[in-house]
Amino acid sequence: MPAGRVALVTGGGRGIGARISRRLAQDGFAVAVNYSRSADGAQAVVEEIEALGGRAAAVRGDVGVAAEAVDLVAATAELLGTPTVLVNNAGHAENASARSLGPEAWDRVLGVNLHGAYYCTHAALPGMYAAGWGRVIFLGSPAAGRSVTPTMAAYAAAKAGLVAMTKVLAKEVARRGITANVVVPGFVDTDMTRDAGDEHHAALRAAWPEIPADAVADTVAFLASDQAAYVSGEELGVWLGGPVH
Repeated sequence: MPAGRVALVTGGGRGIGARISRRLAQDGFAVAVNYSRSADGAQAVVEEIEALGGRAAAVRGDVGVAAEAVDLVAATAELLGTPTVLVNNAGHAENASARSLGPEAWDRVLGVNLHGAYYCTHAALPGMYAAGWGRVIFLGSPAAGRSVTPTMAAYAAAKAGLVAMTKVLAKEVARRGITANVVVPGFVDTDMTRDAGDEHHAALRAAWPEIPADAVADTVAFLASDQAAYVSGEELGVWLGGPVH
């Protein structure tokens, strides 16, 4: 693994993304903590990393806007170095039936979850190609097919698209020291799951075991390591199991 490793975590200032940012910093990565609106959260994560002797920077950018995704990767390179680990974590969901979900909301969900992941990946790949090493990690969802949920059509479509893109990308970069994988978290109690509404949140909690965000972060950290050099094109589920209660 190259020295001076740099990771870019989209949506890295809150929820699962914040845990991933901290975990990668523990492994020695300099971490670009991306945010779109939550500047305070991203800065708090940066300060935690720096207090422990790590390197980090909060970098603003709406990944759903192609030009901003390009600027985000460029800003990361300027502040910390070329990112060779990209964690496409930024997400947005709308809890509405296909009958009631309007085109603007549909576009926004796909814009952040699917288009944004592609924009960032497209911008980051040249640096990985030049380094001869890289990791592209997408955050998926059981909603993509393992466990479909009514009222989540846009989110499910976006996350299913990530799986297909990952499998293609993994073959494209297979001989270049780069891997591409999807981590599929189950129910993690975050702001995004709560934003879907109390009823939806309660239904998720009742139906699935709660997964600690650290378990997701640990899986991402494994995929970012040399130990996962030959793991590519895979969906790694972190969505079932847990201790006996």
